[in-house]
Formats: sequence, structure tokens, C-alpha cells
Amino acid sequence: MRFNQKEYNKKWRLKNKEHKKEYDKEWYQKNKERSIKRTLEWRKNNKERYDKSTKKRLNTEKGFLRVMWQSIKDSGRDNSFKDFDDFYNHWLKQKKIYGMKCPGTGVEMTTKLLFNKKGKYKRCETNISKDRILNPKGYSHQNLIFTSWKYNNAKSNFTPKMARAFLKIVKERYGTEII
Repeated sequence: MRFNQKEYNKKWRLKNKEHKKEYDKEWYQKNKERSIKRTLEWRKNNKERYDKSTKKRLNTEKGFLRVMWQSIKDSGRDNSFKDFDDFYNHWLKQKKIYGMKCPGTGVEMTTKLLFNKKGKYKRCETNISKDRILNPKGYSHQNLIFTSWKYNNAKSNFTPKMARAFLKIVKERYGTEII
């Protein structure tokens, strides 16, 4: 039997994920400028491949939520999530309760990033949306719920069914419907 270096490396990385993660962080910090320069050069020379892989990654659940997390960090609003993992775990906790259903409408939520012919992003009403239950408050475990974009956008045009669902969410998170 021959020794297979690729197979050995793959098994080692699986067994030593945390060690590999730390090593990669250290390597990146030492070689940051070189790494960024090479990445930008590759993107420039491989535009179609880069766009295709970016769209593919962003259409995954984790990729979609990573973009959402970045928008929270960039928003300037109060944010009590420690990092992306904390935010993502909050999503997974809700997903255990509701599945992929919107708590406000019951519609199946999606993570589709749609682009027009010019490559610009278009809204999809069924996509997951970050929703602050009480708008003046920031993003926290208590105040953030994931809903469909249509539900989140329709808050000013609630149907009675949507309003009842909203009050149910407030009661679950704050223990009362009156705040």
C-alpha cells in the first residue's frame, strides 16, 4: 500500500480543526498584505469565476446570513452579538423552533440572492430578514427575530393575522403584549 500525502493531510485537518484555524489566523496576520494583493489579483484575472463562486456561496444559508451579519455590524445600531457564530447560533435556535417558516406569516423562508442582468441584487419577498421586534432597540438575542422580508417590510401595513403573530412574538420574548 502506498502512502497518500493528500489523504493524510485531509485526515489531519479534520482531526485538528481548531489547531488549523489558529495556524491559518496567525499565517494570515503575518502575510496579510501579500495575501490581499494575491486575492485581488486573482479576482481581477478571474472575474467570471469569482462572480460565479460568490453567487454560489451567498446563496447558501450560512453565506446569506454572513452578509446579514455584516450589515448589522455596519448599521451602527446597538448590537449585543459577540461575533458571527453567536449570531448564527441565534438563527439555528430559531430554526429549531420554527423551521424555515416565517414566525409572522408561516411562509417558507428562502436564502435566494437574485440578480438582474446588470448583476444588481433584487429583493425576494420570501428571503430571511433580520427583524428587530421593537424597532428603537438594537440587535440582541431578545429583540432579533428572523422573518420573511415581506413580513418585515409590511409592518406598517399589517393584516390582523400578521398583527396577532407579532403580538405573539412580543409576548414570547418580553412576557407581555403591553410594552
